[in-house]
Amino acid sequence: MAATATAVALVLASCSGGGGNDEGDGDGGGGSDADATLHLSLTQDVETLLPMDSNVGDNISVLDVVYDGLVRYDPKTTEPYNYVADSIESDDNTVWTIKIKPDLTFQNGEAVDAEAFARAWNYAAYGPNAMANNYFFERIAGYDDMQGETDDDGNVTKEPAADTLSGLKVVDPQTLEVTLTSPFAGFSTMLGYTGFFPIAQACLDDIDACAVQPIGNGPFEVEKWDQGVNLTAKRWDDYTLEETPKYGAIEWTEYTGEDNWPDFQAGNLDFATPPPAETAAAANDPDLQERYIEGPGAALTYLGFPLYKDGPWKNVEFRQAISQAIDRQGIIDALLPGQRIPADSWVVPDVVPGGTGGTCEFCTFDPDAAKAALAKAGGWPDGEKLTIHLGQDETEQALFKAVGDSIQETLGIPYELDPTEDYFARRSARDFSGPFRANWFPDYPLNENYLAPVYASGDAKNGNVEFGYYSADFEVAIKAGDEAPTLDDAVTKYQEAEKILASDFPTVPLFVAQNTTYYSENVSNVVLDPFSGEPKLRLLEVTNG
Repeated sequence: MAATATAVALVLASCSGGGGNDEGDGDGGGGSDADATLHLSLTQDVETLLPMDSNVGDNISVLDVVYDGLVRYDPKTTEPYNYVADSIESDDNTVWTIKIKPDLTFQNGEAVDAEAFARAWNYAAYGPNAMANNYFFERIAGYDDMQGETDDDGNVTKEPAADTLSGLKVVDPQTLEVTLTSPFAGFSTMLGYTGFFPIAQACLDDIDACAVQPIGNGPFEVEKWDQGVNLTAKRWDDYTLEETPKYGAIEWTEYTGEDNWPDFQAGNLDFATPPPAETAAAANDPDLQERYIEGPGAALTYLGFPLYKDGPWKNVEFRQAISQAIDRQGIIDALLPGQRIPADSWVVPDVVPGGTGGTCEFCTFDPDAAKAALAKAGGWPDGEKLTIHLGQDETEQALFKAVGDSIQETLGIPYELDPTEDYFARRSARDFSGPFRANWFPDYPLNENYLAPVYASGDAKNGNVEFGYYSADFEVAIKAGDEAPTLDDAVTKYQEAEKILASDFPTVPLFVAQNTTYYSENVSNVVLDPFSGEPKLRLLEVTNG
């Protein structure tokens, strides 16, 4: 993944299709049935299928087969390789020239060309459109002029000065030139992320319709989405690129939380992971174990604090005390053996360049040290409960009940869980009165992605949106990484930024998810995405019995 200050080009991985069918689990299975339907589940209350507005695992999993991006990521190495792009090059890490493969179209016949990417990126970057992936474009020249000002309710109080990115130039139908505000050696690694997908003009002409009936350029096209019930997609017969699945359709059923396990056991789903209460039984079932796959994961679960609000958590020693009071390994052993490992860093080791373990010295369970740190921090107010906020997910509620129990047993701090269905909206609105569960898996393979999007803000007064953290030293370290001449140098600089987090301790790393799933007898060649842990749908072989 090394990028140099001279011409940088991402080349196609040696195995066409990002790994090809030889990277499966060795189960065989006799290939796919062209008429077969893959049955999957959605559990995250998906609200939109606009790529520029989708940033949770379920949206991304669907869009990964409905759209194609400039690059894709190898499922074993996580390295990017060109897909829609013919080449991505830069002499200075500031001005990037992207060449797009010719003769590609959207599912409505429109050309997938430089203009298709420019219109998508401009729409995403325009502040009043309030797209979830807006911030991904902040490195491109002209972004600041497109933001304007809004009030606390999101109403525009000052119109932006521009409605397009000055740093985007359509040189010709197959060439897009991108000028950044400053050098960033990792720019090309970002471009496989969902937010950078192209958009058809017909989609922008009716954005509300496109949010539920997208016009993609990938191997599957959405047939119908009955929101809250199910979503169906069929293979697009006019798809021309290499990663063409051999089965015919996908049906996603929507669930509340993780109540999909009974349907998997009944043969109605092709993939599922048991809730904590069923984990031991599944592990002891020899038939299920023949259809089980696991691999290293990239998702980090951590405990955030409302640093924007007065409370004991504003004291770093209190946060360290909470961390040392949590018996991570004991919780895993009791609830999800083999599905999590204790976290001891803010960047998951070994899954992206720059990820190393052991950067968190206060992530070891140490009751005596936890009590001493709490005493030094001034203790906990008598008669008050520590409220832990989280979403309505059965597994996470079980995990965080165990986290709360460990804190209470070690430090004597009573607690209560606050599972809420509007968790994400409340987090963005800074509506939490205590620590909260958060999770992050990388959007692209670089240690910077665990750091800058989560902790940097450039806002010394308010800090970052979710928990109000700000550190001038951290911002300087991130900038130094951005401006490094090579990707290897950048990785080293970002590691320095992680060390600053270790000192400031704004969040508590808790668990790293191991990628695990059970699959049905109808599927084979199962490969798990190293980032999300979801099966790589393009590589699956599917039969319906």
